[in-house]
Amino acid sequence: MMSHFSPKSLAFYGVAIGSVVVLFNVVSAYGESKLKAPPAIDGDYRISAQNLPGCLKADELILTVQQSGQYLSGYLLPADKGDQKHTTAEEKPSLSGLWQNQQLNLSGSVPHLKSCNNSAAQTEASGSPSVNIEGRVQEKNLEGNIALSSVPGEVKFTAQQEAPVKQEKQEH
Repeated sequence: MMSHFSPKSLAFYGVAIGSVVVLFNVVSAYGESKLKAPPAIDGDYRISAQNLPGCLKADELILTVQQSGQYLSGYLLPADKGDQKHTTAEEKPSLSGLWQNQQLNLSGSVPHLKSCNNSAAQTEASGSPSVNIEGRVQEKNLEGNIALSSVPGEVKFTAQQEAPVKQEKQEH
């Protein structure tokens, strides 16, 4: 009966296992030093409506940003949003965009703002004006520009990120 532990077999398996370990260490070191996840910017941002264009200036607004890596989605709601409207918007966000080079870019429609849906402005197929939001998040502040399809030009705005609402469990 032949021995399974011949020097050639041991050398082959030793080199194979050693190569895998070295390759794993090289890839891990590269990933830890070069690959960084983008900072988390998801949350609710309260926008003062004083200087906003067109139908957006009716109320204070909440811009909710949801993040998955560099991909963003979100929606604009009135600040006095109801839970039903918030849940509906969360299930089907009306804004989408990217987070690249520390810049946020969201575009889409504003179907949850009654003042925009009642206006006889230019609208896209969804029946509400399209909106484009570009900005930079620094700490808990969002500074940027907002443009509405029914109003020419962009308007600068500043928004403050709100603290997340903690949902408490009630024990019975």
